[in-house]
Parts: sequence; C-alpha cells; structure tokens
Amino acid sequence: MKKKETKKKILEYVFSILAPGTPLRLAIDRIQEASLGAIVVLGDSADLAGIMRGGFKLNTSYTPQKLYELSKMDGGIILSEDIKTIYGANIQLQPNSNIKTDESGTRHQSAERVAKQTGNLVITVSERRNKITIYKGDFRYTLHDIGDLLVKSSQAIMALEKYAVAISRNLINLTVSEFDNMVTLYDIVEVIRMYGLLFRMSDELVEYISELGTEGRLVKIQYQEIMLNQNEEFNDLIKDYKKNDEKVEKVVENIRMLNKEELLEDENIANILGFNLKNISFDEIITSRGYRILGTINKVTKKDIELLVGEFEEIQAILIATVEEMTQIKGISKLKAEHINKALTRIKNKVMLDRY
Repeated sequence: MKKKETKKKILEYVFSILAPGTPLRLAIDRIQEASLGAIVVLGDSADLAGIMRGGFKLNTSYTPQKLYELSKMDGGIILSEDIKTIYGANIQLQPNSNIKTDESGTRHQSAERVAKQTGNLVITVSERRNKITIYKGDFRYTLHDIGDLLVKSSQAIMALEKYAVAISRNLINLTVSEFDNMVTLYDIVEVIRMYGLLFRMSDELVEYISELGTEGRLVKIQYQEIMLNQNEEFNDLIKDYKKNDEKVEKVVENIRMLNKEELLEDENIANILGFNLKNISFDEIITSRGYRILGTINKVTKKDIELLVGEFEEIQAILIATVEEMTQIKGISKLKAEHINKALTRIKNKVMLDRY
C-alpha cells in the first residue's frame, strides 16, 4: 500500500507542474515540437553540486522561452522545484555509473541515475522518440501524447458508464430482494465486484484527467456526473453487510486494493467482508442492517439512521415497525417516523416498477 501511495503522490506533483497549460509544460512542449532533446533536474544546485560538472550558473527567473533556448545546448538544466528560477545550464551530469539503469540512451541513463542517487525529480525529452519521461527515485513515468490521452479518457468514460449502469441495475434488484428478505451472499459479492471494477476504472481515469490538465475539463465533468454519490452508496452497502469488526473505511480500502483478477474471485470479496465460507454458502440468505435504503430517504439524517439501526438492528425489523414503535426511540419524532414509514412504502413501489 505504501508503494501505491508513493506513486500517487509523485504523479499528483508531476501533473501539477507538467499538465498542459502549466509554465513548465509550455517549455517542454516547445522543446518537443522543435525535435530537441533535454534533461531538466528540479532541485537546489548546491545540493546537486556533487554530480555537476562544467556548464554555467544563471540564477535567472524562469520563463518557458528561456528554458526552450537553453535546451538547444547539450547539457543538463537545473531548475528550482517551484519552477521560478533557472540555476544553471549546459551542465554535465555525472551520477554514480554503478547505479543500475535499464535505459539505453545516454541522456536517459543519466536521468535515471540522477533520480535514483539524489531523489530529485528529473525530466527528459527524447530527441529520437519524441517522448517526455519523468524519473524520481525508482519511479519512472512516460507522459502520454495529448491525442492518445483523450482517446484513452473517452474509452475509460465509456467503461465507467458501463459499470455504473450495471451497479444501478444490481442495486434495484438488491433493494427488491431486501424488501423480500431474499438477499444471498452471492448477490452482495456481485454488487461489490461491480463497485471494485468501477473504482479501478475511476482511479485510472483520474490519472488521465490530472495529466490532461486544462484539456481534460469536459472529461472531468462527465466523470463527476457518473461518480456522483457512488462512494457514499458503496460505504452504506459495506455498513449493511460487513460481518467483521473492521472499520468501514478499512473494508472499503481492502476492496479497492484488489486487482481485476482478484475481484473475479468470489472468495476474496466474501473474506474481506468477514464471512467464513466454512460456515456459510453463497446461496445462504443474509440480512441488511438498513443503512443504504434509509440513506435514500430525504430529510433523514445520519443520526436518525444510526438510531433506527441501533434499535431495530436489521432492515426487516425497520420495515415492519409501526410509527408508534419508531417514536419510542429517543430522537425520532412522530412526524419523522411517519415520513420514514411512508418513504419506505414509496421506495418499495418504485423499485418494483423499475425492476419490471
């Protein structure tokens, strides 16, 4: 998990300074369009003195045009991490040659070794392959072409919509089964699997949107529309059916960590929920606590839901509870009890219509 978080943190930083429209990306794009090569190291020149040879000091304010002009020389460029000062240019970078690298070109070998030796962020523009590659420590990432990225984003949006539609359909069926007290463990596993696939595609799409910067505004709007309330509904689903003492956040995290192959294994999801498959089969009936259904009722607060679930413990008991029984709970007024009672009836009628 730590490795995944580190990658995410690095990419967030990389995209914040290199997304289309940013001052640094303007210079990098000019270098790329001119079919030039470049190696730019972000950091303090004093800290990098041990691997720097030759070149000349500048200590000049950054502009995209300056960086572009300086890239016409063969050596490396040292740029401050805040992208405000160019410390030097035409510098020979001489990192430890014993550091392992899989790169073939001299520029990229130096870049990877500098990144591994110093931990600094290093950007290279390949003159031959016309690619922008980022190095930091052991991390390496090649930026996508904007056109390719827009195509990938469009494909990801379509996949995300497909999973969202499947989830919506499964939740309708699940709600009907909850009213009928006919939910099986397999039903829950299937819905959670769809959510897992949705979140995996969501993570991929978020990365694309971050890399697109200002070019990804439309994709971002589409993404936000599809993902509206998905996290909240998933959390309520986990609250309804988890059988262990793990916090909801931990269960959600464990589900989101499963790769595609692991999500296809029913046992993995059941185990994370806390079900012992030696004692229960996938066809066995299980009962919801009621968080998800109650969460769809307007003007019912999280506190109200906790009071109801705390008192009745499962959705079946809540469904048959009378207004008088609900008002026995401290904090639930008669007006609110009547509202909940009527709303549950409306929800049942609606999902029946949606299903058939």
